[in-house]
Amino acid sequence: MNLSSLQRNLTDLLRVNKRYLSDGHYRSDLRTRLRPAAPSGEANARSAISQLEFDRSPEGARPYRELAETSLALAGIRRDAATPSLNLVVNEVRDGKAFAGVQTAVATAVKLAERLGVPLRVVMTSWTVPGVSERGAAAVIAERFGDVVTEVVARERILDADFSSADFWLATHWKTAHAVDVAARGGAIRRDRVVYLVQDYEPGFSPWSTEFAVARSTYQAGFELIVNSAPLSRHLEREEGLRVPDERTFAPHLDLALLERVAGARAKSDDVTVFFYGRPSKHRNLYRLGIAALKVAAAQLGPEAKVRFRSAGEKHRNVDLGNGHVLQSLGSLPWDDYFEFISSANVVLSLQHSPHPSHPPFDAAISGARAITNEFYDTRSDLHPFLTAVAADPESLGSALARAVEAARQDGPGPFREVSDGKLGGQLDDAVASVANALEVTR
Repeated sequence: MNLSSLQRNLTDLLRVNKRYLSDGHYRSDLRTRLRPAAPSGEANARSAISQLEFDRSPEGARPYRELAETSLALAGIRRDAATPSLNLVVNEVRDGKAFAGVQTAVATAVKLAERLGVPLRVVMTSWTVPGVSERGAAAVIAERFGDVVTEVVARERILDADFSSADFWLATHWKTAHAVDVAARGGAIRRDRVVYLVQDYEPGFSPWSTEFAVARSTYQAGFELIVNSAPLSRHLEREEGLRVPDERTFAPHLDLALLERVAGARAKSDDVTVFFYGRPSKHRNLYRLGIAALKVAAAQLGPEAKVRFRSAGEKHRNVDLGNGHVLQSLGSLPWDDYFEFISSANVVLSLQHSPHPSHPPFDAAISGARAITNEFYDTRSDLHPFLTAVAADPESLGSALARAVEAARQDGPGPFREVSDGKLGGQLDDAVASVANALEVTR
């Protein structure tokens, strides 16, 4: 390598390192791409299991092998068990990462298993790694729900587990629904005994790609659908032509008793804390757009404003917002710490560029804080009096945020106020009863 090439390489390396340190979105994306390879022993074991999955799969399933890492995870299952179970298929359950979607999936599975009168088993399609294991998943579920699961099956043990030809299945994320779909194509699973819990429009997580196409295909797989939130149900009808009955659409679970306590802990203050739900690695949470909006708000409020900017959801660097204001990252907070923190933040900026309304804006609005979010296909503007939905651009969001800070300083927090009935959907119990009745016909 000559001197000129060496200088260019060093310059490029310096540029990349500077961006890595300063750009949380770039850093997160790079970490994902450069995820450490498994140790050679683990890699060899996974390769052997993947080959065994292929060998055990029927011919009808094998062409799907390369579509996703989960494609053949269930296609070759053994069906020797005499007693049917409900199999909840999830990517993973791990401590500290059991977000609302995973909790809703487990809650749905518990209710559905009770209605069907069968035991509940959890099947994970991700590989066992530190933090993701059968024992760890069982502990997390037991802590939150009690002794509700008879067995947790990790990816490495799926082919050794005993399933029944009469089993029921509950798919959650598109990659699990895809695995169930492929297994049904190969004859290992009965399609008419599958429920698909849809919690967001997941093709949008991988736009214009094979993943987009495969994720979208899962909505047309012929499963019994239940949908988390009325806005998402309307989006599925608009984009996929799916008419999900109202009784199959349920509102996201919000801990109203806890939020009422949070509302009681709020207080008026001249020093306003702004909470930004910042997750650089989740593109749908619009991290960079949120940062730009915070900078617009900081400029409009000016250097003399008594306002603190805090971010929670995922650790990232602190950000200079200008005009003497800095966004401090608190990282991912434990469940109790999160609710303690939001009681001190009377203004919340929480963005989600997908049809499912995320929890933080409603945690804030219901407990009396002023929440700012982005509009999405005109689905959010009238969901709650303390929730303001505006166009997804920095000026609109930043201006709304600055107005919310001034209102919070002048008027203080609002009272505890639930979302009006039907705005977000019906009851989960009703949705579970509806699909249980449909599945009972197949017995």
